[in-house]
Amino acid sequence: MPAADTRTRLIEVAERLFAERGVNAVSLREIAAAAGQRNTSAVAYHFGTKEKLVTAIYRHRLAPTNELQLRRLAEVDDRGRGKDLRALVEVFVRPMIERLGTPDRPSWFLRFVANALYVEKMAPYDLGAEDWTRALDQLHTRISACIDELPAPVRAHRLDFFVGLFLHTLANHERQVQAGRPADAELLAADLVDAGVAMLTAPVSRAARDHL
Repeated sequence: MPAADTRTRLIEVAERLFAERGVNAVSLREIAAAAGQRNTSAVAYHFGTKEKLVTAIYRHRLAPTNELQLRRLAEVDDRGRGKDLRALVEVFVRPMIERLGTPDRPSWFLRFVANALYVEKMAPYDLGAEDWTRALDQLHTRISACIDELPAPVRAHRLDFFVGLFLHTLANHERQVQAGRPADAELLAADLVDAGVAMLTAPVSRAARDHL
């Protein structure tokens, strides 16, 4: 098998195992064995460390999504909606919904992210550092600007809440698709956009202001 094919096979097997069991529960040797590699050091040979393997999974999946989101951002700009919160949330949400997979061709990426995101040093927190997270970096900056009237601590919370809502909802739907219970994708997209916009723009209560 060519080296590029072996790398892709290792990435996709690791993604599935990390999604099923969590990043810390799976060894590099287990990944190599599950990928059909007789050399149990194959992952270390191709990627070096588990952290670099996790980065390779993110790059493998996010690079095409990044390009799609950048094109949609350009389209939003052309329509004069580049500062419109709802339009930006749509650009954030819809490309991921489009990759939820099918029962015959399941996706594991969102469940992988749900597990990897909270493992120290495993997530691409510096979105401006990589070409394949440029769209996410732009979206984060633009969405934050749309809610800049909120106090800074509240704005930071809202952005975290939004990502959590988006990620865990779609990870759950990814699982449901694999189990043969797919949701109406258009309804899911519209409802998730509605919920995201509402969460980001909800008024700050007196109780919250009392703690600022």
